[in-house]
Amino acid sequence: MQVYSSSRSDLIDMSNPMWVRTTVDRCLSKTQTLLHGVIITPHKTKCADITIYNGESTTDEQVIYLCTGDTASKVVNFDPPLYLDRGLYVDIGGDVDDCLIHFTVGNP
Repeated sequence: MQVYSSSRSDLIDMSNPMWVRTTVDRCLSKTQTLLHGVIITPHKTKCADITIYNGESTTDEQVIYLCTGDTASKVVNFDPPLYLDRGLYVDIGGDVDDCLIHFTVGNP
């Protein structure tokens, strides 16, 4: 995993960031990606967790594991964004009611 820096600005067009909602494990990108942020909402009184991978599946490099507190949504912003050179895969753990991922996909 590499952290995005201004020297890599030629790799990704920042003019088209997107938000994707998911409640299931899912590959969101198969190419270079900037991860800007994540919002996780737990189900009722439970704790929710997700894991982000640099790649297309859980066999790729784990970037970060995030967990909410009881009944509290968790908002995580990455500034600067995290640079993922092999794609973006989200593994939804237990008790996730909603998960929003904010990212920008680069040119393959």
